[in-house]
Amino acid sequence: MRLAASLALLALVTPQFANSQDAKSSNLDPLIGFISQSEDPQLQADVLQGIVAALKGVPKRPMPSGWEALEPKLLKSESASVQRHARTLAVKFGSQPALEAIRRIVLANNQPLTERRDALATLIAVSDTRLVEILLSLLEDSELRGQAIRGLARFQDLQIPPALVNLYPSLNLGEKRDVLNSLSGRVPFATKLLDAIESEIIPARDLTAALVRQIRNLENPALSERLQSVWGAFKDPDEDKLAEIARYRGIYRAGGSTPGKASAGRAVFVRTCQQCHSLFGMGGNIGPDITGSDRGNLTYLLQNIIDPNSVIPNEYQTSVIETDDDRVLTGIIIDQNASAITIRTANEEVTIPSQEVIDIQTSSLSMMPEGLLTALSDQEVRDLLYYLRQPAQAPLKASEENLNLFFNGVDLTGWDGNQDLWTVQDGVITGHSETGLKHNEFLTSQMILEDFRVTFDVRLTPNSENSGIQFRSRPQANGEVKGYQADAGQGWWGKLYEELGRGLLWDKPGDQHIKKGDWNHYEILAVGHHIKTAINGKPCVNLEDPDGDLQGMIALQLHSGGPMTVQFKNFQIELSPRTEQLKTVNP
Repeated sequence: MRLAASLALLALVTPQFANSQDAKSSNLDPLIGFISQSEDPQLQADVLQGIVAALKGVPKRPMPSGWEALEPKLLKSESASVQRHARTLAVKFGSQPALEAIRRIVLANNQPLTERRDALATLIAVSDTRLVEILLSLLEDSELRGQAIRGLARFQDLQIPPALVNLYPSLNLGEKRDVLNSLSGRVPFATKLLDAIESEIIPARDLTAALVRQIRNLENPALSERLQSVWGAFKDPDEDKLAEIARYRGIYRAGGSTPGKASAGRAVFVRTCQQCHSLFGMGGNIGPDITGSDRGNLTYLLQNIIDPNSVIPNEYQTSVIETDDDRVLTGIIIDQNASAITIRTANEEVTIPSQEVIDIQTSSLSMMPEGLLTALSDQEVRDLLYYLRQPAQAPLKASEENLNLFFNGVDLTGWDGNQDLWTVQDGVITGHSETGLKHNEFLTSQMILEDFRVTFDVRLTPNSENSGIQFRSRPQANGEVKGYQADAGQGWWGKLYEELGRGLLWDKPGDQHIKKGDWNHYEILAVGHHIKTAINGKPCVNLEDPDGDLQGMIALQLHSGGPMTVQFKNFQIELSPRTEQLKTVNP
């Protein structure tokens, strides 16, 4: 944050300001006057940024003097940062035109994704009167659905639980977690959650030990009794721990010298642990980063998983917050001042105005729940422990539950490559070489795919250069990638090549199907040993290859040569496509 923003923040974060309900008695007026007198967009952005930071957790403030006249100027600024911060503040100050503009941004599918997410966060922060209606409509929007689900947890509206329950079977793993967390924070919502479990709309095994604890923290005897019947018995923290550790050690040893598969274990970790713990740079920050822990020691692992409450650092102590609208949140308090409290729960950070907090209780229990292994099969236990003991990251075996982790549309989480060459903006992966490359560079997904159909759009500039997308491939120690490659580039569009292997496998070009310098729709279908591709709906490769690998990773290529840019977007992956789908490749 630059100096002007820091000064604005210092001017605002005072007890007098935090507790003031009168804008005229605060320090806002001179700051607004200061911005009005400046024509420097960077200075305006810095001061506005400082005000936004100081007002974090304050949903609304009376409009300061001079803002009404200044607002139109700021919203037309050449600086996107000035516009964004001004919209945020205008809504806090009760500006109806700004509120309508932000609603339009949220609901406009043609707006950049980052702007839509920021706009929705603003509406949630000020508790817009139309917010429940907007959030419910966004449940059909794949880009904002998760944020909408988390936002709905803030409201008591009884139309929310059935909407979330009905949507649940069609959601991906991350969205399902958001639904479960949203439904477990209030007694009426948790009641509907247990109804859905009893009706088998939501599988009982999806209710993790952490969610069980959250529901028990509602302190409703009827709920706790129902919870025990659908999920199982609850143990006191220190019962029979040594016997349980010995039992799971036996389960692990029963698997032999190689008791599990690391890629399958990573899938279990993603489902049960990654929301809270980070490993090899991926995961949540509710619990400690376990990358540098004594993971190779099986006893250490089992002790910490089975008895997580034995040693709890102060920074990971759990707090339970009750709000004035009967919501209960369980998590770790990461910031607290006179105006607001920020708590990190299992799936989000929530900032609550201090006046809405009724009670805060600090627990002696860890955020990591007991019973983590209870819902797993013996082989899943072995796979998880085997993965946790590995010295380096393992690939992630794709499943319907974790397929959303292939590409999050925001950054390169889950991908390996040179981030000086590869970037993400507005859902587009871009590989760019300003001066050309002496050797190939790859951006490699960490996900393993077997039978699949993948579609995506690719744009190559200039067309005389070369790129491609690898599949069923394996990273090599020197940064190269070995495996199938669906090619792109003049004279190469539509061909199939095996990188670091047999070379050209399908030599018929598909250049006649492409739009030079524009987006082209590519499709790859791999079922067993049969490979088919299409460009813009026109068939290209149709190959039965009994010698090819049947699983591997996807990787994007920047080919050696001159300066070039290649871009990829709109990835869609279908696992285990039906055999009859080999007959045609649809546009």
